[in-house]
Amino acid sequence: MLSMIAGIDEAGRGPVIGPLVVCSASCRREDEKQLKKLASKDSKQLSAAQREEAYEKLKGFVTFRWVEISAMDLNRLMDTMSLNDIEAKVMADLIKKLPEGDAMIDMPDRYAWTFRKRMEKFGVTKFEAEHKADENYPIVAAASICAKIIRDRKIEEIRKATCDFGSGYPGDPKTVAALKDKASRKLLEPFIRQKWKTLENIKQMKLFDTEDDTPAVGGQAEGKQGAG
Repeated sequence: MLSMIAGIDEAGRGPVIGPLVVCSASCRREDEKQLKKLASKDSKQLSAAQREEAYEKLKGFVTFRWVEISAMDLNRLMDTMSLNDIEAKVMADLIKKLPEGDAMIDMPDRYAWTFRKRMEKFGVTKFEAEHKADENYPIVAAASICAKIIRDRKIEEIRKATCDFGSGYPGDPKTVAALKDKASRKLLEPFIRQKWKTLENIKQMKLFDTEDDTPAVGGQAEGKQGAG
């Protein structure tokens, strides 16, 4: 049995504002009992304070790596790639940096065979993937906690630099109001996902069709934290 376990999850797939963050978490299999105590729930079931508390403790024995893909980078990449391909490529890159062991991914694709083909295209064949893995595997829940914290911190930075745009999700009235306001929209421009195909709100679709937006090339930020 391989001595290391790893999990991969993302935060920010659905919002129209801000980055997508993909995170890997890995630890020794012998630390699994401790892991279960701290990461028995995925990040969405925890408050911000609970996530921060769990994260600080997890860093003692879990190694975290993450990639932050800015809205501008997503806009540029989606000229030639689908969102699922972008996410699969980042996940594959993270797996390549993991120590030898078992890796579980919270699967973004609807079908397992589709996701496996994507991952193989980016050079990774050894992994497992399931829907709701963040709810069923503590190591994936740990990755989920980290990804959510990193994205929330970035959103707070954007909010301080621009305006109060709410959660950044398409269904948030505060987000819609900020995007409709000309002054707020100008401030938020570098952080808006112009090519986001998950937008279903017709008013928002019309909003984004009213201007010829040409986003600049953004950068990807990568980080590492935790036990070495």
